[in-house]
Amino acid sequence: MACASAGHLAEDATDYYTPSVIRYADHVYDPLVRTVQLYKVGFELSAPILELGSTDQLELRFDDLRPTTQSLSYTLEHCNADWTPSDLAKGQYIVGGFTDLIAAPRQSYNTYQNFFHYSVTVPNAMMRPTLSGNYILKVFRDGDEEDLVLTRRFLVAEQRVAIQARVVASRDVAVRDIAHQIDLTIRHSGITVADPFSDLKVVVLQNMNWSDARSGLKPKFIRNDELIYDHPPEAQFLAGNEFRNFDLKDLRFPTINVSSITTGPELMEALLALNPARHIRVYLDQPDINGRFLVRNDYVDGDPLGADYVNVTFSLPLDAPVANAEVYALGGFTDFECRKELRMQWMPNERRYMLRAPLKQGFYDYVFAVLPNGADKPDLTTLEGSHFQTENDYVVLVYLRDFAQRCDKLVGVKFLNSRRDG
Repeated sequence: MACASAGHLAEDATDYYTPSVIRYADHVYDPLVRTVQLYKVGFELSAPILELGSTDQLELRFDDLRPTTQSLSYTLEHCNADWTPSDLAKGQYIVGGFTDLIAAPRQSYNTYQNFFHYSVTVPNAMMRPTLSGNYILKVFRDGDEEDLVLTRRFLVAEQRVAIQARVVASRDVAVRDIAHQIDLTIRHSGITVADPFSDLKVVVLQNMNWSDARSGLKPKFIRNDELIYDHPPEAQFLAGNEFRNFDLKDLRFPTINVSSITTGPELMEALLALNPARHIRVYLDQPDINGRFLVRNDYVDGDPLGADYVNVTFSLPLDAPVANAEVYALGGFTDFECRKELRMQWMPNERRYMLRAPLKQGFYDYVFAVLPNGADKPDLTTLEGSHFQTENDYVVLVYLRDFAQRCDKLVGVKFLNSRRDG
């Protein structure tokens, strides 16, 4: 079966990994670093959001496919609401050391693909953030902060405002059946907001997808310490469709949405079940985890060191290729970005898009995304469709500009679900 191949995992892939010019986003700068996760300790599917002063921790973990270990360090950097670096010295938002070493990695076992697994938790006894806001966790080599390995976003929040929000149907009749509208009211009785149009910044995310973050919301009505946004157009999202998914936690036999599992020359090979485009289909309710992914091998009790890499073949049958656009497999495992190693190729003889890519064992949500030529944001609905009934998670983030410290603080977080909070 002919298909596009991502090749063996240890091959050089520097053509699509840029030099270590920092991106204030979730990004991997090293082609041999794979399966990066950042989540609350004890809950792999959680959003990387901490409450200021709490005892909760985030765990960062990732694999390195090199045959030898590296000396890696990490640091934290405070950012403004728009993910530009804030004008603060590290001593103003970090207690403890400004950088710290990542502990020596552990080595994989009983896997076709050998790797070293690194992990670190923050905050910890060596380093703790003292201000709320946006943060970038930077991992770098040999004590050189410019020799970057990866960057990850996380948030530190303090609940100083009350957010009342719900997911409703759009007032625009044209999209009423395919869109979700976030309606919200913010009460700030505990803090002074001199100018709510400029001092407060509101950001809304769908399924923690930063590539489609919505900002620029302005209150329509102001009543004492209450800001009423009343169906802000910036917070209207296409609802999309439930995510496709597949289960590779057990490689002994095919499971959910996996057609076959075979032994390949280098890695195990998994062929996903053939699923057509869903843009003209009626809504079908099917469980998903809203774009996230879970690393797991059922036979090693969830230990990430025993979860192997598998060559996964995606297939999307279509009558013809999508005009003037590329097609990608996309989800939380790609940070909702179109990555070249997950770009699908049109196979004219089979009349389908195909992709063969190495992924670590586990459970994955994904969609087929379209990236029009010249566009910088993928379209998740052209091939998947959009339905108001789709279940999505949303989070509302409220930032307050602190003019004394010249930074944005995160003073409110509200989690929503389109079914529970409608």
